[in-house]
Amino acid sequence: MALGRQVLLTAEGQAALIAEMRELVDVKRPEVVQRVATARAEGDLRENFAYHDARRELGLLDGRVQTIEGMLRYALIVEPAPYDGTVVIGATVVVRDDFGESEYTIVVPAEADIARQRISLDSPLGAAMSGAVAGH
Repeated sequence: MALGRQVLLTAEGQAALIAEMRELVDVKRPEVVQRVATARAEGDLRENFAYHDARRELGLLDGRVQTIEGMLRYALIVEPAPYDGTVVIGATVVVRDDFGESEYTIVVPAEADIARQRISLDSPLGAAMSGAVAGH
C-alpha cells in the first residue's frame, strides 16, 4: 500500500478491520508475547524452536496490525448505491456457466475474499460485470 493512497472501504469493512485489530492487539499479541517470554526463559536461544517460532508469529502479527492501521488511516468510506438492478458495489450477482451457478457479492478491493464469495469490483470478473443490468 503506497503512502497517502486512499483505501476504499464500506462502513461494514471498516468495522471488521477495527474489530480484527482489537482482537490482535488486546488478545492475541499478549498471548504471543507471553510465549516469547516463556520460551526465552528456557535458556539457549540458538536452538530454541519455540522462541524463534513465537518471535516469527509476533512479527507477522505486528505486521498485520501495521497494515490495518495504514488501511484505516487512509480509508475512504463508500456507501453502496441503492440496488436498481445494475452491478455496483454491494450488489449480489448470480453467474451461470457450464458448471452451474455461483453467487458473488461485489465489494471494494480491500474487502475481497473469494472464499466468502466476495469479489472486488476491480477484479477481472467484477470489472466485466460492472454496470451490467440484471438478466443480461
